[in-house]
This record gives sequence, C-alpha cells and structure tokens, in this order.
Amino acid sequence: MSKIINEVRMYCETILSNSICSNYQFHDLQHTLEVYKNVLLLAESESIIAEEKEILAISALFQDTGYSRIYKGHEEISMDIAEEFLVQRNYNNDYLPSVLKCISATRMPQQPESILEKIICDADFAHLSAANYFQNISLLRKEWSYFLGMNFTDEEWKTLNIDFLSTHKYHTNFGISVLEKCKLNNLLLLEQSLVSRK
Repeated sequence: MSKIINEVRMYCETILSNSICSNYQFHDLQHTLEVYKNVLLLAESESIIAEEKEILAISALFQDTGYSRIYKGHEEISMDIAEEFLVQRNYNNDYLPSVLKCISATRMPQQPESILEKIICDADFAHLSAANYFQNISLLRKEWSYFLGMNFTDEEWKTLNIDFLSTHKYHTNFGISVLEKCKLNNLLLLEQSLVSRK
C-alpha cells in the first residue's frame, strides 16, 4: 500500500467511525472497506496499471465520506472532502480530477464513462451479487427507515429490490461475466420469496 493510500485510509476510517456514519446500518465503514477491496479485485481483472489502481483505491475510500454531513447528494460532499485532503498533501494534480470523477460516477443513476469509473461503479454494487445480499438489503431497509423515514411492507420492499436488480447493469468485463450471474441468482431468490408469500 502506498503512503498516500495509507494516509487516506486512516483519514476516511476516522471520518466514518466518528461521525453519524457510525450509526448507519449499511453505508458504514465496513461497506467502504468492501468497496475498496472490490476496486482492487476488479482493477486486477481489468489489468489496470499501478497509478490507476491508486486512483481507484483513493476514490473508493472517499466515496461515502460525504454521508458524514448529508445523506442525499452525499457524493458532492465526498468530492469536497477528498479534494481538500488531497490538495493539502500535494497529491498529484494529474490524478486528482480522475479521483473526483470516479467519486462523481457513483451517483445514481450510474453513467460511468472511463474504465476507472466503470470499475468503481461495479465495486460499489458488488454487494448485489454477494452471498450475504439479503442481509445487506435488510440493513439498508433499516437505514432508510431510520434516516429517511422511508418504510415499506415486506412485499413492497421485495418488489422495489426486484425492480432494482432487474434494471441494474454491471459495466466491466468482470462485472458482466462473474458478478451478473450471482446477482441474477439473488434476483431469482427474491422473486421466489415474493411468490411464496402470495
């Protein structure tokens, strides 16, 4: 791990552990560390060079820090936090715009353009294909209820997630060839659980 990645990781872990983020059930430090791990995995599979891996790692660590100040529209704040920190540390001016673009690309609806933006978008939604997918969406449901006042019946929640999984698209080769299959399996399980309740 490079010196700047190490500094960023410690700084972001502090923000996510000592702000309102520590109360989030889903968008917490663990989620950020999973996205960080996922960008490195995807970067490896896409044969990304070391300098670009650093951009991805830094972007992944900063991308949800904006939740420390605001829930909706947090990406803009995440970009501000990243830029302020990186400028103070004289981070490479050639790389800084790419970091900010990667963070911006995670906004919904995702419309990534560069390969780095596609990687961070897929890393951010790799949980859709995870074995613990149902645990993750249960945590997100609690988070939305508590912080956004959005409450759903079990049927409404399953329908919402079926719609999301059905329309979501991965962007990288790894996402399309590997993550998509696991995501479709979770979609099938969701659809079956909705049918079984009717």
